[in-house]
Amino acid sequence: MDPGAVRVTERSAPQAEPGSGEGPTRPDRGAKRPSDLEGVLVLVGIFFAVLMGAMDSLVVSTVLPTIAGDLHQVNGVTFVVSAYLVASTIAIPIFSRLSDISSRRNVFLAGLAIFIAGSALAGFSQNLTELIVFRSVQGFGGGGVFPVAIAMVAVMFPPETRTRAIAFLSAASGISIVAGPLLGSYIVSVTTWRWVFYVNLPFGAFALLVLLLGVGPLRSSTPGRFDVPGAALSSAWIGALIVALVQVSDAGWAWTDPRVVALLASAAVVLALWIVWELRTPSPLVPLRLLRRPVIASANAIMLVSGVVLSSLITFLSLYLGIVLRLSAGDIRDMIYFAALPMLAGVMLTGTLLNRVSYRTLVVPGLLLSGLAALALTSLTATTPLWAFSFGFLPTGGLTLPLIPVGFGLGIALAGATIAVQNEAPAADVGAAVGLTKFFQTFGGAVGISLLTSFQTWRIAQLSAGATTPASELGAVVTSYNEILLVLAVATLLAFVAAFWLTGRISVRRSGIPGAKEPPRPVALGSSPTDPPVG
Repeated sequence: MDPGAVRVTERSAPQAEPGSGEGPTRPDRGAKRPSDLEGVLVLVGIFFAVLMGAMDSLVVSTVLPTIAGDLHQVNGVTFVVSAYLVASTIAIPIFSRLSDISSRRNVFLAGLAIFIAGSALAGFSQNLTELIVFRSVQGFGGGGVFPVAIAMVAVMFPPETRTRAIAFLSAASGISIVAGPLLGSYIVSVTTWRWVFYVNLPFGAFALLVLLLGVGPLRSSTPGRFDVPGAALSSAWIGALIVALVQVSDAGWAWTDPRVVALLASAAVVLALWIVWELRTPSPLVPLRLLRRPVIASANAIMLVSGVVLSSLITFLSLYLGIVLRLSAGDIRDMIYFAALPMLAGVMLTGTLLNRVSYRTLVVPGLLLSGLAALALTSLTATTPLWAFSFGFLPTGGLTLPLIPVGFGLGIALAGATIAVQNEAPAADVGAAVGLTKFFQTFGGAVGISLLTSFQTWRIAQLSAGATTPASELGAVVTSYNEILLVLAVATLLAFVAAFWLTGRISVRRSGIPGAKEPPRPVALGSSPTDPPVG
């Protein structure tokens, strides 16, 4: 494939008012529009890279007991997951900003290369310490894959196909929920756990080759400086906060433990310094000013809540199915599909319909459907059936039925919020803006699970204080799950309210129509009228 053959144009629609669905833009230098075949090949390459990053933690979580046994180190094995989480959360804004001030393709390839190197090193690990360190390397590279991928698609594809491309990439989250546990359990059944990491190598190499040969450098036309102080401050407060939460939820540290108090206090102080710095510096790591735009603020609120709800729902529902209903690991995995597969359907439907309707026309009813369905999960008992049928064939209740609309609505919300931000953000900030949404989603998942785990431990201790029988102790456990699910349902309904600020829609300009007049060609926000026009 000729490297110069891929033709990509960044948005060249007329200058629009905020909230209209098209932010002011300036094209990436070297951006050319791909042919249909080239576009498919490039998108498939990007998709494989995104899917690897999305599946990684799920695959590794499945084989943690095997890893612990093989390395003869049970204590601290959860850090194999949390190390990836901390590193990827720190990396998201760093890679996102780098993609906005340099070559988007090269930044993406750098993140992917780091991820692949970390995967190879993790597979070679001889002890738990090495594995945790190399997982951090892998997580740092993986944190830059998804937001930069979306930013690349934003400048490579025209509006009429961009939404479907972004929905296709967003579907990786749902596919990872389905395929991750399957892949992990299959690998350890036929070979060593080390192939959980080695399997990334051929797919990563394919993605690297396709993007290196098929995509130009995609250099930003509005270069700026990298915010080193902002990166240091963000790494410090994110790391301190997540480590504290992980230690409380996984290692059993008390909230009053001096180490936890010190970490949380440090995180709060550094966060305040980071916010002040980011609002004052001319080239911030994270453009917090974008949150002044109602659509972007609303989308990030939705992504934060979606991260909390999706991660926590899967985690705690799996525990309920295993602990209370005593289902096997395979049965638990199959039950999760009732949320994951509808979520995929919601993502793909959103990518198809957002070219025709406004953002909130889809996202508002999607979140309402998801929130109301989640309320049906808040009255579980130790004997709740998986299915309840009326007339002998019509499914009308049980545990799995509400999971279908919950997953479908969350899929709509995730795709809709991502596409809205990508279309509303100025081209100079599109990478950082999409990175911000991914950061909120990842951060919400990490913080949500940690806080709810701590809450559940406290509630079970409180509810079972006077328990005298196994049945009463089990009742305390079930009650704690119902309360957690109620929190998730209420959070989803709060996101539903926030979605009303998701105004505007995608403005698609189709060129090449005989007799059609080209609209005025805009200049970028803050540029001089004498600057080269966009497009």
